[in-house]
Amino acid sequence: MRQAKLPGLVAILIAVGLTLLSPALSAEEDTTLTKVPAQIEPINRDVNAISPPATISPESKETFTEARPRLVLALSGGAIKSVAEIGVLRSLEQHHIKIDGIVGTSMGATIGALYCSGVSVDELEAMFLDRSVQSAALKGLFWGAITKPIAPLTYPFKGRPYAGLTDGKGYLEFLEKHLPQRFDQLKIPFAAVVTNISDGQTSVLAHGDLPKAVLASSCVPTLYRPVKIDGKLYVDGGLKANLPSHIAQSMGADIVVAVLVDTAVRPEANKNFKSKKELVLRVMNIMMASADKMQARESDILIYPNVDFMPWITRDPEMLKRGIAAGEEAGNAVAAQIESQLAAVAQNKNTKVVPAIGSTVQVNQ
Repeated sequence: MRQAKLPGLVAILIAVGLTLLSPALSAEEDTTLTKVPAQIEPINRDVNAISPPATISPESKETFTEARPRLVLALSGGAIKSVAEIGVLRSLEQHHIKIDGIVGTSMGATIGALYCSGVSVDELEAMFLDRSVQSAALKGLFWGAITKPIAPLTYPFKGRPYAGLTDGKGYLEFLEKHLPQRFDQLKIPFAAVVTNISDGQTSVLAHGDLPKAVLASSCVPTLYRPVKIDGKLYVDGGLKANLPSHIAQSMGADIVVAVLVDTAVRPEANKNFKSKKELVLRVMNIMMASADKMQARESDILIYPNVDFMPWITRDPEMLKRGIAAGEEAGNAVAAQIESQLAAVAQNKNTKVVPAIGSTVQVNQ
């Protein structure tokens, strides 16, 4: 089966690289830019100036509250590699481990939302094997790339849209077909992690328009146009919280089980990096692994299936089945540990500090 040459996330790195290089090239050509502007900010700033903290609104947290021990699943992004999360869900079901809530990022948000709406594990698997998810996610991208050169001709009539090859309408239609319209119609509490592109803050959506929130969480910059919700502009939550373990902790969980599908960074031969594709993939894997390792430590139990053999994008059913099986095996390996921790928490609910409901929690992402 033929697979896409480059994953969508690679396009992000290329676009970011070009964006960073462009000002530098322009500065060399334009001598008027050599003047240093006046200092307009304090000389020293606090750590929050690096990146604003995430905020969780009280109404978002309230959907995750129950009296008994709460197990919240944190599902990472990872494009099609995230099918391993389906296997993890299957394993938890087979061991009769109840999930009290799911927090998902990007493809993890899609899988989490579908499962919380009542879509069975078998149905989820079928959606990937018959390529329904992949086709919906890629819909409009090819046409957007073809028409991009002439798109400016339409600006005087339609106005200039936000940057991106597609508005994600095809993916939104798929989500609207399989999801209820609102979060409060879900069978299991769910929250989608997004990035507010305007202020750089990670946000958690757990009420309002569910399909649109899931689209926003999966909105890969430069490929999808940012999604506007309640006047705010959102893109993929994976920019800052690809593995939302810390966020799941702050939603009032007693136990956070995180599922990560990153490619492990192992030593490779120097000769492998003569290819641009391999070099860019390596850079992306290193960057994601570095960020996600810190979040992995915020989980009580980490499920880390070995899906290194999978590309970021594939329609190969046999490879997808292997990825799902890898998730199930990884879930089976820690099932007893999850059961043990749940039993311990049930005996002593004071073993963990649960944030007071109604307060706004800041999460450093």
